[in-house]
Amino acid sequence: MSQLKTVSKFKTSNRILYIFGILFFCFLSFLSFSKYNPNQANTFQNLIPGIVFILFALFVFYCIISLPTIYAYSDKIELHRHLGLSKQTLFFSEIENYITIPKESKYGNYEELYLTLNNKEVIKLSSYDYANFHEVQADIIRNKPKNIALEKQLEKKENIKYSIIFLIIGVLFIYIACQFYEDTSLTRNDICVIKEKLADDIKLERSNKSRSLVFKLENLSDFKFKIGSLALKETYYEDLMSDFKKGDLIYLTIKKDQYQKKISKKTPMSVVDEYFHYEKIDVVEVENKTFKYLSLSDYNKVNRQNDYWGIGFFGIFGIALTIAGICIYLKSTRNLKVTQSHKTTKH
Repeated sequence: MSQLKTVSKFKTSNRILYIFGILFFCFLSFLSFSKYNPNQANTFQNLIPGIVFILFALFVFYCIISLPTIYAYSDKIELHRHLGLSKQTLFFSEIENYITIPKESKYGNYEELYLTLNNKEVIKLSSYDYANFHEVQADIIRNKPKNIALEKQLEKKENIKYSIIFLIIGVLFIYIACQFYEDTSLTRNDICVIKEKLADDIKLERSNKSRSLVFKLENLSDFKFKIGSLALKETYYEDLMSDFKKGDLIYLTIKKDQYQKKISKKTPMSVVDEYFHYEKIDVVEVENKTFKYLSLSDYNKVNRQNDYWGIGFFGIFGIALTIAGICIYLKSTRNLKVTQSHKTTKH
């Protein structure tokens, strides 16, 4: 009669990390989908990252429910997966040999246990997800020999897995670089001018390494009109702060879509506009009758320069990761075929 000896226990910290990962990817997907409008063709591109992020979330969820709870008996082990809905039973007589491979991570070292069965199937278990793995492992591998030849074969397969991950991340980075490549410079048709009195003196706000110029207007007190840290570099903000004081009439140029969504209410707001930085409205140009403190051309120029940095960063890393993934994949598959041909020759 089988006697239950040990039961595996999942690490609580890992479970919390997985759940946080699911929520994080769902949040990113939510942000992407919220920017999609079926009536506007130029928002279609937001569907792609939204789908990718939700697939990541589903993948993490699948990993969680696929992790087996291990029941070690005196003559067998049982692996309970998918919230206990599926069960796999392995008798010790079916296990031919095993190999343990040490792994490293920034959260601590761990081991992967590979069990080779009589039918040549390989079962993988990892100590990374269990608090008492070594206790369970001792009951599983007792009196079983090691399989040294399996280690090299597993190493080649793992390289293939990493190459695929590199390819996916590389392609995603290239896609992001393409989004930066699109010129989103504003034209006169994309902006509008509002004329209001200052409810307070113009303020220069600092947070970490960024700075922004903030305007508060009398009849639009719900909003903060801002010149962000990028455009501030092209702004004569010291002159602007000295020339305009509380109660002075000022002309601020903002994006037309922001005006129509938040001020005139002619266009419905997206979820992002309504719940994230609703009070913030970007200022793209400031001038009086004789002088421009910030021009639209300078605003476009500095934002386009930032786009070039995005293209360079994501483009270079995307291409590098894609090439590395292809090279690792080709090398690993070639080595794997050589190993398999040697085995066939020996047989």
